[in-house]
Amino acid sequence: MSQQSTEQTESPDLDTVLAALRRDYTKLGPRIRELQHEVLCECTGVTLRLHFPAFRQGKTTVHELVELTWLHLTPFALTRKEIDAVRALQSTLPFDDFLVKTTQLNDAAAKLFIKAHKATNRNGEAGELLLYLLTEWILGAPQVIAKMTLKTNPQMPVHGADGVHVRYCPETARLFLYWGESKMYGDVGAAITSAAKSIAKSLEPDELDHELQLVQRNIDFTGLGTEGKEALLRYLDPHEEEYNERKDVITCLIGFDFDGFQKASAAGDQGAEDAFRALAKEHLEAVAPKVAAALEAAGLESQDVELFFFPLPAVQEFRDLFQARIGWLP
Repeated sequence: MSQQSTEQTESPDLDTVLAALRRDYTKLGPRIRELQHEVLCECTGVTLRLHFPAFRQGKTTVHELVELTWLHLTPFALTRKEIDAVRALQSTLPFDDFLVKTTQLNDAAAKLFIKAHKATNRNGEAGELLLYLLTEWILGAPQVIAKMTLKTNPQMPVHGADGVHVRYCPETARLFLYWGESKMYGDVGAAITSAAKSIAKSLEPDELDHELQLVQRNIDFTGLGTEGKEALLRYLDPHEEEYNERKDVITCLIGFDFDGFQKASAAGDQGAEDAFRALAKEHLEAVAPKVAAALEAAGLESQDVELFFFPLPAVQEFRDLFQARIGWLP
């Protein structure tokens, strides 16, 4: 059989199995808004995106956003294998017993999230979780491994990407691996600079090889069947032709303080969100050159980056609310 015909039979399989991992995120729309714009970055591989919490009665709904992120903590923190094991009990257990199992699962996810962030000296902010949601929702790329479990294993040093997602393009037979990086700072310029440095480090050959090995070693926890795992692994193996058709893309969330929320509130109940969109677009136009400068300084001018800006009234308030919601006591 020729190489071309082999690819034609394998590609639909990989496309189908990865599509089965995608979740329905239509419920995110009422809580997370997307700014439509035509702002470009001088670095041609960069796509600038901006999302923000929805408005209600002239004010932004940050508390509701915290609740939304909390509700998606379990599939972010735990492996599909763990979640599927509980889901399989739905038809065999009485409802009350099944409810106990799901409660235990959610509790385990929260405890794991807290433990992982303490182990890596991070403060438990929701930036990683927001990036996870946006990558799955906007890019249609499901998470391929949950790194929370790995971060709590003292025998396995975990660094690099905050998340690893995957998307397959059947038209080109290319696999897109998305390596996540989240930064939430009060100052947007500081967040951009820090992100560029972290991205550059994560793309160093040794770092990227480490991340690929993590995916390979934890492929059994992805929820993929045997054929799907084998097809995916071929894109990670330098001895396979498919390896040359893998594209590594950075996804990056930049959370930052933005006074546009307060200014937009002056427009009243009906006009606040539209007023905010105008202010956000103006701000995005101002920071786009800073993005290009930071990436160029880090040697990333040709790197593909999906950059999600996420302005907030106050990053620290959002962080505090999220920590309180997951039970992270000071």
